[in-house]
Amino acid sequence: MLQRAAKYHIDFSNIATMPAYLCHYWLGMTSNQFHDLLNSIPSLSDSVPNATIALSMYLVKLRTGDSNERLATLFEKSRTTLERWMNAARECLTRQFVPMHLGFNHLTIEDVASRNRIIPEGLFGNPDLPPNTKPAIVMCDATYVFMQSSTNYLFQKQTYSLQKLDNLVKPFMIVCCDGHIIDCLGPYKATTNDATITSLNLRNEESGIRTFFRTGDIFILDRGFRDVIYELQECGFVTHMPESLLENEHQLTTQQANRSRFVTMCRWVVEVVNGRIKRDFRLFRHVYNNRAALHLKDDFRICCALTNMFHVSIQDPPEAAEYVRIAKNRLELENHLAIYVEQENLNRRRTNFQMIDHINLHLNRFPRLSINDLKQFALGTYQLKQARSYYGEHVRRTGTYHVEVNDVIEDDIPLILGHNNYLLRGRIKSRHISSRTYFTYLLISKDDAVANALDAIVGYSCSCLVGKRTVGCCAHIMTIVWFLSWGRYNDITAPASYLDDYFMEYEE
Repeated sequence: MLQRAAKYHIDFSNIATMPAYLCHYWLGMTSNQFHDLLNSIPSLSDSVPNATIALSMYLVKLRTGDSNERLATLFEKSRTTLERWMNAARECLTRQFVPMHLGFNHLTIEDVASRNRIIPEGLFGNPDLPPNTKPAIVMCDATYVFMQSSTNYLFQKQTYSLQKLDNLVKPFMIVCCDGHIIDCLGPYKATTNDATITSLNLRNEESGIRTFFRTGDIFILDRGFRDVIYELQECGFVTHMPESLLENEHQLTTQQANRSRFVTMCRWVVEVVNGRIKRDFRLFRHVYNNRAALHLKDDFRICCALTNMFHVSIQDPPEAAEYVRIAKNRLELENHLAIYVEQENLNRRRTNFQMIDHINLHLNRFPRLSINDLKQFALGTYQLKQARSYYGEHVRRTGTYHVEVNDVIEDDIPLILGHNNYLLRGRIKSRHISSRTYFTYLLISKDDAVANALDAIVGYSCSCLVGKRTVGCCAHIMTIVWFLSWGRYNDITAPASYLDDYFMEYEE
């Protein structure tokens, strides 16, 4: 390692001489950003002989997660010296840097509202209000940091998660629409869920949630917060959360699925921020050493502050305004094809459907779409990214999809969705349960006036949980549309195919 360090000019005492790619690899920032960070903690120079190396040690620790013994070799210091210098850097960053870039005091509620993005504000807020009165829109979520098992049985019980079957603690983040982290609370016990964490902070005046946010501010949450929704609303906040199944139902209604899609169109931001922390700071990807647990909170908050200062904020996609317009127009739109499928019990009927292959004339009529068309169809990219993985599972073994066509459509469906259509049915395996297969239905127009346009897709439905939605589509529908409209015209491959034959198998 030392020879490689010398070869590639790794000199942590003079960051400016390091190549840019090495500086980013080891420190996670440019040399200019490093010096800005160093200048923000002037007291570090009073604590250690060389502040530049001390800060480098700590950043490399966060960045790589390597053991102190390995890092001591890299920096040519003893382990005790390395740990003492890292502790000094951590203390200075916590005291001088973090309060400037993290916490309820580092920005105002108007600053949070100014970070609203077009999609969440268009779906849940009011973009016409002046900046000083518009509601702030935020997302909350807990993430995981895995811990070692402990001989302290109290700590062992508090950190063991029955859901993850492992030891962990939960930092809790409150995030703006553009990915800026307002604050990171905790860490909390593994046995504490999101709703309980939020409730504890609402009742604790020192946490700042009740005093920082205003009446009418908007919280976009997931189903894990369902038990605290009433408490948030009692405080005057507006809450939005994906819908839950009604009793004795196996699918969300169309309106439930549409409202849930409104939430997921916005809430992905907090998941991205959680992913950034684990991606950029490998210390939190590893199992955290219990001896270091006492400064886990400081380490995580420093990483959040570094992300706020140096990471590019999330911007609106170019199609954001168009997505909002489409979503709002389709919010109350009923899925007539789903109603027809249920009434005719098509999931159990085979006589009206015939298997087709790639040379069938019906597929020649299927619209040929662009990637932008597909993103508009799904109102985002998530389902589009999932489509390739679903495709891979279905083509590796058999080389084909199960796609069926029904030309003889009952008289009641054209009255609602138009004439001159044909019905496609596809079968997509669940990504979670091997024995489960979903039926996807696509009603395609034969009209030449809408050929190779999204309007050719007259209706769609799926038997999955959110398959009745008309705001966007589920990943199963997107898989069929993606392949028939775009994939079969391009050179596509299944993802990670090198893992197909990974396991040892024997013929029976």
